[in-house]
Amino acid sequence: MRYLPLVWAAIVRKPTRAVLTLLSVMVAFTLFGLMIGLNAAFDTIADRARADRVYTWPRYGGSAPITVAHQIEAMPGIKAATGLNFIPGYVQDPKNQAFVLMVDQNAAKVFGDWVPPDQWNAVWRERTGIVMSRLQAQRWHKKVGDTFTIICKTIKRADGGTTWTFRVVTIVDDIPQIFNGFIFGNFDYIDKAKPLADQGTISEVDFLADDPANSTALAAQIDHTFANSATPMQTITEKLARSGSDFGGLDIKKITFGIALAGMFMVLFLTGNGIAESVRERFAEFATLKTIGFSDRAVTAMVVLESALPCVIGAVLGVGLAAVLARQLPKLMPPTFSMPMPTMSPAVMLWAAGAALAVAALSAALPVLRLRQMDIASALSGRA
Repeated sequence: MRYLPLVWAAIVRKPTRAVLTLLSVMVAFTLFGLMIGLNAAFDTIADRARADRVYTWPRYGGSAPITVAHQIEAMPGIKAATGLNFIPGYVQDPKNQAFVLMVDQNAAKVFGDWVPPDQWNAVWRERTGIVMSRLQAQRWHKKVGDTFTIICKTIKRADGGTTWTFRVVTIVDDIPQIFNGFIFGNFDYIDKAKPLADQGTISEVDFLADDPANSTALAAQIDHTFANSATPMQTITEKLARSGSDFGGLDIKKITFGIALAGMFMVLFLTGNGIAESVRERFAEFATLKTIGFSDRAVTAMVVLESALPCVIGAVLGVGLAAVLARQLPKLMPPTFSMPMPTMSPAVMLWAAGAALAVAALSAALPVLRLRQMDIASALSGRA
């Protein structure tokens, strides 16, 4: 601590350089915090994802006969299966996109951890009833008893209408696995309202395995069973789907970690150049300090502190800004944005602290080496 006045004097010697370096470090650590925070959010989602829940849908899009759900449910090792249909549409304006999952009564078994059984029962008692998560209820300003109307151009009723009207029968808590909240409706409502030729079809089958250890094998078995059928299926476990390693074919966690690493290389480049230039400008001063009795260890400590101060302060400010942005992002992102928001967990703070110290140490390494090897007489004469 006794070297702090000397270190501070060295930093503010070139105030413009000091401010620009600090701002650059802060921006880089803001990016770092958001990316590592996003990874932390994926980790939380993966931890809470069920190993025994599996999703399967037609490999080439479109729909499948509801008998597919019945066939899957009858397979050994499957506890319960539910067939789903979707109503994708909008509320009043095409920009206000909405999405309702229409499920049968087996959903109470497959998604019993999302919606309590008594609240599922409220949906089954009313054909037009829906259950909304709190995020969706807040987005559409709905409460229990309100009507909710979606315009869907792709799914028409038997009378030719494209308007689907529901009544909110219950509102439940959100879950980390569904970033934007969810709305569940009664499958019987959409199925019976469609033209007769379109009835009895589903868009997806979700099921529970009786043993989590068998989920992956069951997924492979379903793909194999329906491979040569009229509707080949594509199946994935919830654990894999929510891992962040299979997000539309992209490994999001690797991408975000790479972006965070790129930010740290930028910080290393900036602070490394800054410290090297600062030491080079004061070479004669360091020689004088050695002449009056400062040891190599003391000089090293001064250089490392000069490197660490902007890194640590920039890291604190950057991660703090990242935390503020993470809270505001849900308001800035489109409602249909299907990515989790960054989580500023203690692990993110530890990552940032470790990165700041590592960058400070690496930035100071070459200047310190040069100071340890310098010829004091040459440095004092200005020839070094």
